[in-house]
Amino acid sequence: MKNKDRIRMLLHPEQYTDEQLDQMLDKTNVPVPDVEEEWLQFKAKHQHHRRQNPTMRWAAIIVTVAALSGITYAAILHFWNTNDVKEETPAAATQSKPTVLETEDQESAYGVAPAVEVNDTIRQDQQFNNVELQKIMQQLSKDYGVKVVFKNESTRTLRFYLKWEANDSIQDILNRINHFEKVHLTLSEETITIE
Repeated sequence: MKNKDRIRMLLHPEQYTDEQLDQMLDKTNVPVPDVEEEWLQFKAKHQHHRRQNPTMRWAAIIVTVAALSGITYAAILHFWNTNDVKEETPAAATQSKPTVLETEDQESAYGVAPAVEVNDTIRQDQQFNNVELQKIMQQLSKDYGVKVVFKNESTRTLRFYLKWEANDSIQDILNRINHFEKVHLTLSEETITIE
């Protein structure tokens, strides 16, 4: 069978019978390659590409060691700096924060947060994220030197997100807290009453 006939059969197989197509396929000679021989030829042809220049290998090693050394140095420096900050923070806090005065009526029937005598006039910005009202009020008491009275025990454990700046007035802070429906704060003289 000629090549033209084979091409015609491949292009229009519907014009031929199954027997004629089988004959064409039987006469078609497809060589089966020897896998081992082909692999050896491929390996021999591409083996020289795998060899690397030794200077490039050493350069890569040096760059890697330098990068790891830099990362290690930065981590150690960061660790030392954070430890220095942590060590300085308690000392600074004791110098600038007012001291708490314990009162005898602290454990009254309604519960009273400790009163505060303000030793310093330096206040710091405060930020509370999901903190109980009792802890917020303790900080407010420290910063502004007021007494806090809880009329309802359940309000102690209410959690708030609250932020105030050092120059905010106590009334501004109380107004922010009063925006919440579950609690009402009033300031009378030097006492904050929480209902």
